Amino acid sequence: MENNLATSTGSVNYGEMAKFMGIPQSSGDAEKKTSQLARVKLLHKPVMGQQEVAGKMKNMEIVEAGSYSVTLPDERLVYVSKLNIRPFMQRFQFQRWDGNYKSDEGKEGRMLKTVLAKSLNQDLKDNYGGYNCGRPSGYVEDFKALPQKTQELMRQTKRVKVMFGLCTLDKAMDENGEPVDVKEFPFFMNVKNRDSYKNMDALYTSIQRKNRLPIHYHVILSGEVKSIPTGVTYGVINAKLGKTVEVTTDDQEVLNNFVDWVGATNSSI
Repeated sequence: MENNLATSTGSVNYGEMAKFMGIPQSSGDAEKKTSQLARVKLLHKPVMGQQEVAGKMKNMEIVEAGSYSVTLPDERLVYVSKLNIRPFMQRFQFQRWDGNYKSDEGKEGRMLKTVLAKSLNQDLKDNYGGYNCGRPSGYVEDFKALPQKTQELMRQTKRVKVMFGLCTLDKAMDENGEPVDVKEFPFFMNVKNRDSYKNMDALYTSIQRKNRLPIHYHVILSGEVKSIPTGVTYGVINAKLGKTVEVTTDDQEVLNNFVDWVGATNSSI
């Protein structure tokens, strides 16, 4: 898939780009049109499939946990062990799965999510008419003083960093383990678990210390599998800086498309 984004004219405005990306450099604000984005996810469990071994079909691990799945706009699903991305923008939202909900049609469960914002330090409207997916407003000084029900609700409410950028895949494969060729594409990815969140924050901080923007770099994302005492495993995003990139006026047009996508998504919420 190709980006199909027109070239904008004029010089690159780094302050304006930092504002749109949600990077705390200078201050500012923004906002409508949508581009088709691929969805990137870190795999917490391996992908199993059938493969022929010695003339017999056996259930085997096709893609290991800690790899990435990419759902392309045409609904094709591909897998890769590492991603090469250029981060353009980040936004934040709350998400919570409400397993107790039952619709009038009998459907059980619903996903609550707020609008995408430049920070979580504010009340955010959610997709079911409330705020913050039911989480209390503002900073909670004494968590243990809250009612047990409120504590549990806060534990269930995930803070999510949503990353937007351009992605290149190396040695991608389909669900059968067959190699596939995929051109550079625009994507978004939700970063939820604490370890992944912390690793991405550390990467962004290291870039800021260099007085640069994330868009100035290729970033290599890999994954590892960790476990909790119960034995449940989960994937963690690891990130390291790759080569530097010269920012062009084309990049501002790509960024504008991400901003439009967020605007359209927030309007639907």
